[in-house]
Amino acid sequence: MSSSDATTSVPAASLTDAGFVAPPETDILTGVQADITAALGGNVNQALTTPQGQLATSETAIIGDCNDQLLALFNGFDPRNASGRQQDAIGYIYFMERLTGESRADFEARREDTVAANSIGTNASLLGALLNLSGVNDAYVVDNPSDTDATIGGITVSARRLFVCVSGGTASDIGLAILQKKPPCSMTMGSSSVTVKDPNSAYNGNGPSYTFNYTEATDTPIYVAVSLTNSSAVPSTALAQIQAAIVDVFNGTDDGDTKARIGSEIYASQFYAAVAALGSWVKIIDIFVGTSASPTATTTQMTIAQRPTISADNISLTLV
Repeated sequence: MSSSDATTSVPAASLTDAGFVAPPETDILTGVQADITAALGGNVNQALTTPQGQLATSETAIIGDCNDQLLALFNGFDPRNASGRQQDAIGYIYFMERLTGESRADFEARREDTVAANSIGTNASLLGALLNLSGVNDAYVVDNPSDTDATIGGITVSARRLFVCVSGGTASDIGLAILQKKPPCSMTMGSSSVTVKDPNSAYNGNGPSYTFNYTEATDTPIYVAVSLTNSSAVPSTALAQIQAAIVDVFNGTDDGDTKARIGSEIYASQFYAAVAALGSWVKIIDIFVGTSASPTATTTQMTIAQRPTISADNISLTLV
């Protein structure tokens, strides 16, 4: 029950099927002005430059900020929107801790993979298990269920075979993950092989051994060429700033998209916003990407056996 008989014209926030819904601040301001007018007996000058107008503006800002904080709190319960401490809390449900320097998007991708790793017998469960291995940078898993060979992601995958590509990690860990997570009786393929023994305690150390094939991802350097309009406003540190911005986007540390992955397509356009945000001196003519120096393409596609990498030395700047 309310402890006061007072009423207000300020619209309240509400919880609906769509979640927490806050009223527009324009409506809040109108309600605050109505409350002030009623309190002062009517005929109040509503101009925001008056003392009562300043009070109305301040009160509206306070209410609006409170609603914004509540909205952020409710959004933080959704793993798709959570960030910071709330995202860490969701991660702890899966016994996850944030890696130093990882972005919001990367952390959520890890959480999804961790959930998938709890299952058995699907490509997603094997992928999740591989990505959770110590030293693994990335992985890709796909199967060809047909009776004929098929080209998938630029790689010929044999009929009825499981293709596993991994960057980093140890052969024994990779083999054990395949043993524990792959669908039963599925055959593997790849340029590397590993033999592992089933560690199930029921075998008392005498479990059967299995040999699996997998492919070690080829690190593929990506080159980025940036062209800007030259002017006296362009700082001497322009190249260094552009290199840092592009590396952050590529590695997913800019809190935007997730990092470039095995089999992904790299778009030059994904770097535009980060470069443009460096300052008003940035006048982009074009940005090109490729797998060799002086690229001239706007996109470049990795196969599912290639892991894209980047370094500042592979990012060039031309002032025109």
